[in-house]
Amino acid sequence: MSIRQKALNLSIQLMKKTVQTVGGSKSTAILAQISEEIAPVLTENTEFGAISFFCPGKIPEWRAKTLLTKEPETIEWINDFNTTDVFWDIGANVGVYSLYAALRGLFVLAFEPSPGNYYLLSRNIELNGIDEKISAYCLALNDKTKLDSFYMANTELGGALNSFGELRDWQGKEFTASLKQAMVGFSIDDFIEQFKPPFPNHIKIDVDGIEDSIIKGASNSLKDHRLKSVLVELDTARKEYTGEVIGILKDSGLDLSKKEHFPMFDDGKFKNVYNHIFIRSH
Repeated sequence: MSIRQKALNLSIQLMKKTVQTVGGSKSTAILAQISEEIAPVLTENTEFGAISFFCPGKIPEWRAKTLLTKEPETIEWINDFNTTDVFWDIGANVGVYSLYAALRGLFVLAFEPSPGNYYLLSRNIELNGIDEKISAYCLALNDKTKLDSFYMANTELGGALNSFGELRDWQGKEFTASLKQAMVGFSIDDFIEQFKPPFPNHIKIDVDGIEDSIIKGASNSLKDHRLKSVLVELDTARKEYTGEVIGILKDSGLDLSKKEHFPMFDDGKFKNVYNHIFIRSH
């Protein structure tokens, strides 16, 4: 921990102790007022304009600051879209790529089942005044339409590594959930058939473990020639699993064009996780 971070932590603790000396409900009211007033808004500049992010925690701040650097291949992919295209962001988290795509001029459907992340996603849409460009849904996509549980590995704002319908993590291993949240799930095909939303020209799938289920629930939509490209984050260490997902997409007329991740992920537990970009070939 840096000296700067230690000094910041000490200042926060001193402030809390000072307020708590007031005692009772008054100290709670003061802390509530302070938390509301000082929750930071971070602005990041892009070639298409500035994007503001509500950052009431370290992870949302990190996601905002790494908008352009965490996954440059995702930014490059979005930059190739036509501005009249429709982008579906499945596993939108706090909305960094949804906001970026909307700023480019695309219409976006953002799907985020985590209640805390959905709150931040909604606040970020509000902050940037782009509710006409992004429709955000707090639901899970899957291979079946059903009521089930959303298992959260953690409840940190901006956190990830959760799963819908089964306790399976991004490595295919069982994990212990810190929270089981009731959730409605749809297959992509059922969602489109029932609600007739704007059809996706591009789909991003970043869901940490049930990519295969989402792909299987989109068998009709994947074959539709209006769908031009798909980006799926996959753990290549799971060779059979990754091969199955690639095979389904290829059979749907989408060929693997690029497999990439930023060098910052070359070491550590995510070293085998890559964004796979598929482009319509037929």
